[in-house]
Order: sequence, then structure tokens, then C-alpha cells
Amino acid sequence: MTRIHTAAPRTLRGSAEAFLDTLTPGNTRRAYTVAVVKTVDQLDGRDPDGLPGPSRALASVTDDEIGAALETLWGQAAVNTWNARRAAVAKWLSWCREQGWDAPAVPASAARSTPPDSETPVRSRTAIDRLIARRDVGLREKTLWRMLYETCARTEELLQLNLEDLDLAGHQ
Repeated sequence: MTRIHTAAPRTLRGSAEAFLDTLTPGNTRRAYTVAVVKTVDQLDGRDPDGLPGPSRALASVTDDEIGAALETLWGQAAVNTWNARRAAVAKWLSWCREQGWDAPAVPASAARSTPPDSETPVRSRTAIDRLIARRDVGLREKTLWRMLYETCARTEELLQLNLEDLDLAGHQ
């Protein structure tokens, strides 16, 4: 009699760690880590002390459970947060299937959300140049308008900048 060795079932936590190890360090990895680890924690559950319990088999998770976890974690979040977290989880699960593992998918019920239209009018570069050329506008306002246009940043983000953080010599 020959014993057939079978691979241990792929777990949620193990597949998440394997996926995250494929990402290079940086903002994408950090964002994906938040989304994937929180989803795994939601699906695996915690023991009474708040510690993670034994991880479930990846194949035991249904599409609907993925959708419910996403809804629980980020259902009330801003549209961009929902879309980013959903996309990270979808990418992880897609990667798992590419490895040949039996993995769920993000269900259609957890669809990508469309951001609401902005009521703010978009100005052309010519219009911005005309505003900046005006002599009755202060340098601070001209700088803010130019930075808003050039960086596509939000006003709140630019107003939180410290001048010491800018690389004026390198124009960055």
C-alpha cells in the first residue's frame, strides 16, 4: 500500500500572506494589506481574547461571505475607500485562482460604486493662466490655484503642506 500525500488545504491567512509577499513594498502593498488582512480577520473570526483563531480553508469560503465581509467592513465608507478595498480583495482572490487554488470571488452584489459627480466646475489651463496673470490677486492665491491645477490635489491637502517639506531646488 502506498500512501498518497496531499497538500494541506490552502487557508485564508496563508493565501493572503502568499499574495501580499508578491507585492513590492510601498503604498500599494500597505493599502492591499489593510484590505486583505481585515477581510481575512472578518472571515476567520476571533477567539474570546480577540486573537485570531485557526484559519479557515480558502475553498470553504463562499462568494456571498466575501460580499458580506466587505459590506460589514466598508459598507458605510466613502465611495473611493469602498472601491479601493473591494479592488484589493478582488485582486487577492483572482491571484489565488491564478495559482490554481479553489477560491471565492467578489460577488456581483458587492459592485464597484460610482463616485458622485462634482459640482465644482473644471477650469481650463488657459483660464487658470488668466487668473494667475491678474495683478489684483495675491501671490498666495495664485500659488494655491496653480498647485491645485498642477497636482489635482484637494484644497485641504495643499493647505496642510509644510513649506519645509518642499524640495524647492529640485522643483518637487
